[in-house]
Amino acid sequence: MNKAPPNLQMTFGRAVAAYQAGRLAEAEQQCRLVLAAMPKLFDARFLMALVQSGLGQDRQAIENFDRALAIRPGIPDVLNAKAATLQKLKRFADAVESYDRALAANPRHAEILYNRATALDALGRTEEAIAGYDRAIAAKPDFVEAFNNRGILLQTAGRAEEALASYDRALALVPGHVAALQNRGRLLREMKRPEAAVASYDRALASAGNRADIWNSRGIALQDFGRAEDALASFERAVAASPAEPAFLANKVKAELSLGRPADALRSLDRAGIALPEMEAIRGNALYELDRFAEAIESYDRALTARPDSADIWGDRANALREIRRFDEAMASYDRAIALDPAADTARYGRATLNLFLASYAEGWPDFEKRRAMPGWRGRELPTPVWDGSDLAGRTLLLHAEQGLGDTIQFIRFARLAAQRGGRVVVEVPEPLRELAATMPGIEVVGRSDDAPPHDVNLPMMSLPAVLAIGDALGGDTVPYWHADPARVAAWRPRLPAGAFRIGIAWQGNPRAKVDRVRSVPLRAFAPLSKLPGVTLVSLQRNDGLDQLADLPAGMRVETLPEEFTAGPGSFMDTAAVMMNLDLVVSIDSAVSHLAGALGRPLFVALKQVPEWRWMADREDTPWYPSARLFRQARMGDWDESFERIAAAVAARMQQGAR
Repeated sequence: MNKAPPNLQMTFGRAVAAYQAGRLAEAEQQCRLVLAAMPKLFDARFLMALVQSGLGQDRQAIENFDRALAIRPGIPDVLNAKAATLQKLKRFADAVESYDRALAANPRHAEILYNRATALDALGRTEEAIAGYDRAIAAKPDFVEAFNNRGILLQTAGRAEEALASYDRALALVPGHVAALQNRGRLLREMKRPEAAVASYDRALASAGNRADIWNSRGIALQDFGRAEDALASFERAVAASPAEPAFLANKVKAELSLGRPADALRSLDRAGIALPEMEAIRGNALYELDRFAEAIESYDRALTARPDSADIWGDRANALREIRRFDEAMASYDRAIALDPAADTARYGRATLNLFLASYAEGWPDFEKRRAMPGWRGRELPTPVWDGSDLAGRTLLLHAEQGLGDTIQFIRFARLAAQRGGRVVVEVPEPLRELAATMPGIEVVGRSDDAPPHDVNLPMMSLPAVLAIGDALGGDTVPYWHADPARVAAWRPRLPAGAFRIGIAWQGNPRAKVDRVRSVPLRAFAPLSKLPGVTLVSLQRNDGLDQLADLPAGMRVETLPEEFTAGPGSFMDTAAVMMNLDLVVSIDSAVSHLAGALGRPLFVALKQVPEWRWMADREDTPWYPSARLFRQARMGDWDESFERIAAAVAARMQQGAR
């Protein structure tokens, strides 16, 4: 300002002071006064460009940067500031060019090297950007932000160990650097090291205080670590710190749902009062878990008004529709989900089970393979190829059980069809079923162990219908396909309680299975059977649910069997032997029902109104187990009416037997 008159020097001084104090509008006004008198004054032109950039007047700022550079070409600070403004305008290639001109005058200017790397990153030139950060670090070895950004790019490029080292270098310089700790936590999650990720987020919180986004990230890592309760607590802290952020509330509610607390999830949504379409989908999930299916559908429909292209919501809507028997609409909803996202495995699996439920087996079996993509699927990791149904001559096929004991009992019937393809078929089953499974001809049976037996190809057992293309041939004509040991049958006969008509009962499934909340029946509901003259109820229950025997209604009696009935590796053979000495089995949808069906024993199955796919729709019989009769709830959740009908059917059966 040496050549400017004193009054303009004072005006420019006021402009500088206003700029430094953040009073940008005032700074702009003072700059205009100076430039009106001396339009080629470099300092004023440069300051005006900086002020306009700060005010968001980026195009005018570029014009003034260029006019400043016309006065004094090649000034690095001007070129750097211009490039930063070009980045704001998303003119990243032009920004790189401006940074390069600045670096021509000062090749080791660390800040300019750093800024240039950010522009290269924005252009997707990742490797060049990493090299740019390396140059910035070479010029300034303690450049924490460069180490952090370099780590982000290395992480994006899949170079996880190098990224971790870069974050650690940043943290060696500034141990409490919040962004580096957050990024490090995210990387450790990706590296399947959730415990270390949680520790990194804890360090970030120690530095940053009550940051909602960090609490949220910490909760996600805790979920990966299997610490569901701690994850929920972390999400609660995130919501408390930022109540208006939908993403944090969504994670909290999803955590409550994953813990089996749909009522809590619904309360959380109601208290938050965030009326957003994305919350409606989660509300629908909570209502679904509470068996409030019609309300769930209404929520899904509201969510779809904002997100009509969401395959997940269409699939969830289909699940709710099938529960209230609107099967055609459910199928259309599954189809819509799949049309929107052909890779929507959950919707394909849902459509498969609905087709199977409706006895459209040829359509259902191919999509049923998507069960292997569902959470909780217990597969067998083997090095051998998966069998495609081709000829097995000279080869050994290992069929391995999956999911529950009931699934194994139901699907092992198809192993004999596989054996007809030639070769040797070895079936691996849970150890409690090994002795019974070995009574099937044409196959070899081994118990499940860590080391699979030698084989050439393998297949999950429930994939047999799809691979064999069996269509509607469910193998009911092969029942019984398991047989109790005659010696064990004879040994149990005198040990059973006396009674003119003995009914084996089972009321509780595996309580750890999600489906159990709607298939298990309170033991008290069996009371109408115990009131029938001549009936003796015999417990076939194994492990879970036995505590209910101590709380029976007045007049109800259930006989129990010696301890070895449920103990030891061969206890299922003992169950089979006991069943052969009973007049009837009455059970919920559990392994007991499947075992009785596989043995061809008289069986009544108590089912919810819309049961699992295997029991199909609106039938009292089942082609899976010809000896079974099905009793569905007339009203959702009403077991009392169901068991009154079962008792009447038992009485009729007893009368027929008496004749």
